Amino acid sequence: MADIKMDYNLLNDAKTDLKDLAEDLIPSMDDEVFMNLGEGGATDELGSSEMSSAVSELHQNASYTMGKAKKGLNALSDSFGSVGEAFLQFDAEIAQGMQSTNSNLALSNYYREKADWDHLQENPDDCLEENWVLDHAPSFCSAEDPGDAPPLDQSIVTDRGNVNTHLTVDDEGNVTKEETTVTYDGKTYTSVTSYSDGGNTMVTDSTYPDGSTVHNDTKIHDDGGSHSVSTSTDSEGKKDITDTTIEADGSGTQTVTDSDGVVREYTRGPDETSGTSKEWVETPESVEENEEDEIPETLGAV
Repeated sequence: MADIKMDYNLLNDAKTDLKDLAEDLIPSMDDEVFMNLGEGGATDELGSSEMSSAVSELHQNASYTMGKAKKGLNALSDSFGSVGEAFLQFDAEIAQGMQSTNSNLALSNYYREKADWDHLQENPDDCLEENWVLDHAPSFCSAEDPGDAPPLDQSIVTDRGNVNTHLTVDDEGNVTKEETTVTYDGKTYTSVTSYSDGGNTMVTDSTYPDGSTVHNDTKIHDDGGSHSVSTSTDSEGKKDITDTTIEADGSGTQTVTDSDGVVREYTRGPDETSGTSKEWVETPESVEENEEDEIPETLGAV
């Protein structure tokens, strides 16, 4: 399969430029003098009825052509925009996930460095050579003070956007909430995940630039399996619901109900020995049932 490289900077710029061009066309047509002359009754101003008629015909033809051009440019602009924004939304999810991971790693590193520093303050003699257990000083002997405030905010800033993540922690230092905002050329993607039950229950709410949302509720079981329900709502308010159960070995079942009430059932087998998950496959019963629902009603014999 060929690799696809999408530059949504270029697509977004094309969308903006086409919109600007479309808007620039019409002011010329709406110029008051041109409109008055184009009404066909400007013989006195133009000096002859032939000139007035010619200007009127020009105005009518130009109005039609430029109006059609504006409509076409706007349609083309929307096409560029829809492709670019689809890739942007996908990449925004990746950026959010990577930044959340980065923020959690930074927090973990802080706690480790803080523990080493505190241990060094309480046990400075352990770093004296005569007290070494091995032939070198313990690793905490090189610890530096990371400060009293954990790094709860992380940001990545670029020329056209940024990614900001804020973590909320409890008294024991456990993350209870992740909030990430991805902004690109004025478009914003947000994701908020709340953790409870020792991190085994996660509730995530995501909002996309087009106004669509996703609400996901996941429960992780003690054996490593999980159950999640994800509700996707598009910009028109239509909802798709995906109910997924994963067993400890990676096998699972999934029920997808779309906004029209159509239900499809899927299953997958245990993970590969490499750890790779199997693909979801629609069950034969689900395929048969939905094929029957799609058969149009036929008229009886006449």
